[in-house]
Order: sequence, then C-alpha cells, then structure tokens
Amino acid sequence: MATLHFLRSTTDTINTSFILESNGTLLVVDGGYVTETPYVYEYLKKLGGHVTAWFLTHFHDDHYGCLFTMLNEHPDIRVDKLFYTFPSDGFLTGSEAKQTALLTETWLRIVRDTVDHFRIPVVEPVVGDVFEFDGGKAVVRILRTYDESLPTINNSTTVLRFEADGKSILFLGDLGYEGGQQLLETVDHSLIKADYCQMAHHGQGGVGQEVYEVVRPDYCLWPTPSWLWDNMGPGGQDTGPFQTLITRGWISSLHCVKRHYLMTEGTHVIDLAEN
Repeated sequence: MATLHFLRSTTDTINTSFILESNGTLLVVDGGYVTETPYVYEYLKKLGGHVTAWFLTHFHDDHYGCLFTMLNEHPDIRVDKLFYTFPSDGFLTGSEAKQTALLTETWLRIVRDTVDHFRIPVVEPVVGDVFEFDGGKAVVRILRTYDESLPTINNSTTVLRFEADGKSILFLGDLGYEGGQQLLETVDHSLIKADYCQMAHHGQGGVGQEVYEVVRPDYCLWPTPSWLWDNMGPGGQDTGPFQTLITRGWISSLHCVKRHYLMTEGTHVIDLAEN
C-alpha cells in the first residue's frame, strides 16, 4: 500500500514537503524551509525515522533547508541516500541577486560539509533514470534535470514521476516556463500525464498552461500558503504581484480535476489505492 503525505507549512509560507510511503519504505521529496524542521522531524519519527531516499528538486532553501538542518540536529533520523543533481556553483550563485547569492554560497558549504561529515551516499540522477524501491512496488522516474542554458535556478528543477499502486504523481518542483516547454519537447507525453500533479512554483509563475493540458491531473497538490493562494495584496484578493489565480483558471478550464489538495488546509494523508 502506498501513501502520500503532503505536509503543511507551520508558518504559512512557501514550502514544498512530501513523504511517499510504500509498505513502510519512506521516500522524501524536498522537505521545506529550516523552520519546518521540528515538524518534519516529528512526522518522520512517527513513521519510523528511516528514510530510504531523499530527493531534492533544486537548490533553493525553501526546498532543501529542512533536510540539512535535520541531518545536523537530529542524527537519529536515518537517511540511506540523497538524490539530487545541481548546476555548477557559478550558475547557482550567478543566477541570484547579490544578497541571495551570499546565502547560496553559505548553503553550498553546509550541504557539502554535512554530506562529508555523515558520509551519506549521493546519487546524481540523469534523465531516463528509473529507481525502484520496496521491491519494485514504488518507482521514481527522472524526467528532466538542469540545463544551464535556461535562466533561473527554478528552471534547474529535477522533475520526478512517482508510481505506485497503479497511480502516478508528477513533481514539478519550481520549474519555470522555459523548463516546462523543454519538458514538453523532450519527454514522452505519456510520462508527463499523471494522476496527481504538484503545482509548479507553488502554483504561480511556473510552467505554462500547455504543461497542465498534457498532465490533465485528477488531483492537484498546491504547496501554496494562504496569502499566495488568493494573491493577497493591499487591495485584498488578487491585488498582489503573483499569478496564482491565472493558474487556478487554467486548471479549472481542464474540467478534469476531482479534488484540489491545499497546503493551507493542513497535512494531507492520501491513500493512493483508494483514490
């Protein structure tokens, strides 16, 4: 039996944190900010505290901060392997504003020091890789990785497809428009089609409408805080600078979604066999 745990944000911020459970085997995607560490730690302890594989989609701290903080502060959480592939240091720091670039440089040192200290094996996935877990009952496919010819760290997102219990979940991370177009051009559309879709870049400013038209999900996973869901600004709903309501309109026009899972509703525990 496979279960998807879609974790809430404890601080109502942008955050991406998923646990995939297959007969006790735990796979984690991202994990969220540093501030989410206590909640994710307690949640993993409740599930046994042994993570077989931890996947990171890209190098932004609202996705990786929790992992490396937890490894340093909670060594009782056992992580067998890390799966990530990042662009060069020069691309990572050069793609950011000056202040953010300094943070990126700091985190690059933390990541390397942590991996070296705890001697955690790192797998660098490439497009086409297929990883099997739980005796082949759970599968992760790598649909794309970084391309330094595309702008922004978000476009370096590794796109993952998880399959178990006859269901599929597409993890788009923070993939931007250019990366989404590349995904459509380079990947068989039958692999992009999925039962569940994690909405790119927290549901706004990510991939274009064309990607969602191919995915045609039954269920949408929105790692979106309340203020971003409604694009709240000085004048109320949809007066902020974000494009969330545009994305919501795209999805509504598909007429295929059975349910939207919103991070703001709290942690969701989804039995894939029952949906």
